[in-house]
Amino acid sequence: MAYFDPTSSERRGLIVFCLALLLSLGVGCYVYMQRSDEPASTESPSPGSVQRPRRYYARLARKVETFDFDPNEADSTALLRLGFAPYQVRGIYKYRAMGGRYHEPDDVKRIPGMTNELWERLRPHVRIAHRYQYVEVEEPDEARPMQHDADAAPAVPRDTVRYPVKLAEGSVVSLNDADTSALKKVPGIGSYYARRIVDYRRRLGGFVSLAQLQEIEGMPEGVERWFTLSTDSVRRIPVNRATKNQLVRHPYLRVYRARAIWDYRHNVGPLRSIDDLRRLPDFSEEDIRRLQPYLDFE
Repeated sequence: MAYFDPTSSERRGLIVFCLALLLSLGVGCYVYMQRSDEPASTESPSPGSVQRPRRYYARLARKVETFDFDPNEADSTALLRLGFAPYQVRGIYKYRAMGGRYHEPDDVKRIPGMTNELWERLRPHVRIAHRYQYVEVEEPDEARPMQHDADAAPAVPRDTVRYPVKLAEGSVVSLNDADTSALKKVPGIGSYYARRIVDYRRRLGGFVSLAQLQEIEGMPEGVERWFTLSTDSVRRIPVNRATKNQLVRHPYLRVYRARAIWDYRHNVGPLRSIDDLRRLPDFSEEDIRRLQPYLDFE
């Protein structure tokens, strides 16, 4: 049996090789540990130096875009692209899951966390589909006699446009009783604003002040002088019996104030008076002043 019997020079070479191998492994481990334990520098990098990127996490910046959208149908990806925060997207989804809908662009402004910067950018791009908008009830015009005889009256030329006769100076109409035909006789009000007045009156439950006309966007100034006001027919909301949908429909309540009333009824009990609303952070003194004529606490 042969045995390995290295010479003295071979033994020295083997020892040198093992020492070199151990030294290279030790240097590699030391460098790796130094890089792993090195704290993040708080000083600005010197000119010309290369800053090593941090390895422990990376957050990608979201690219904000602006485009037309319907808050009732936009998915989470589109909402995030528009600049909504993740918690706002979750709130929108939860609201829609509960049956809530955005009926007009201003409803988007009431999303929790909405900032002026975000609202000013998105406002021109809110598009509410017709099926989500409130129904505009147009009352029929005054009946006109049908002419069966072509010779009974002269024919109106095809290029002639019929305009409604406007009220004479000093004449007035009842704001809470007038239909669209009567409203169109008021100077400055045509078919569009006549329908808007009737629709807003229905949603309010009746006007309690002539100044409420200016709450309709674009309403001509000074039209109040053509109206009289009687509040006998104003419809009140039974606060303690109304459903959530009935509360939401009122222009002065909408989603968040209606939800606050609903939660108070279920967590505390019936509301006894207007003073109970002052306990809720969602109601300011101005909100309470406007709502008081429309609430019934019985």
